[in-house]
Amino acid sequence: MGKFCCCNCIFSCVCACIFQILCVIIVIFSILILAIWLIWRPNKVYFHVSDASLAKFDFSPSTTTLDYDLNLNFEIRNSNEKIGVKYELLEAKSNFHQKKFATTNFELFSQDSKNTTTLHQEIKGQTDIQLGDREKSDYEDEKKNGAFNIYTVFNVQMRLKSGWITTGKIKFTVGCGLRVPLKSSNASAFQRTNCMVFPSWVS
Repeated sequence: MGKFCCCNCIFSCVCACIFQILCVIIVIFSILILAIWLIWRPNKVYFHVSDASLAKFDFSPSTTTLDYDLNLNFEIRNSNEKIGVKYELLEAKSNFHQKKFATTNFELFSQDSKNTTTLHQEIKGQTDIQLGDREKSDYEDEKKNGAFNIYTVFNVQMRLKSGWITTGKIKFTVGCGLRVPLKSSNASAFQRTNCMVFPSWVS
């Protein structure tokens, strides 16, 4: 009976010590995370489309072929004072009335703190696209007006870095609703568009 009590007491002491050590580790880790956050004070990275135009956007109902030539100027603003950004994926998916017609990748780069980078991309080609009667009617109306409603989604992967510290991959989606004029039309000039950032991407 005495030996059982002694073993039980030792076991309780060991458990108490392990629990105290874990608590200390959690506290130290929390303080470290708080200190890093206070040093970095991370801010948002902002995304804008500063200019966009269509050299052509021709849909053939008989062949369901869309012939497009879209030019985008895409701005990324890193507003952080002490944090740089390394981009590991910048993929753009362009859609006309929820019908995807193009996927393209921007050139990857690293961005210093307090920096704005402008990326230019020509999205050009032909694709088969299935438009319903409603979408065909919208296409004809927008063609008459000389500007098309194009929704571009950017899938982004990046890492934050400051000194010797680099985070894991951060994934999110940037959505940009654009009204893009045809160069050959008399439509109003493109209006600079702010994009919305979503936590994780949508395929």
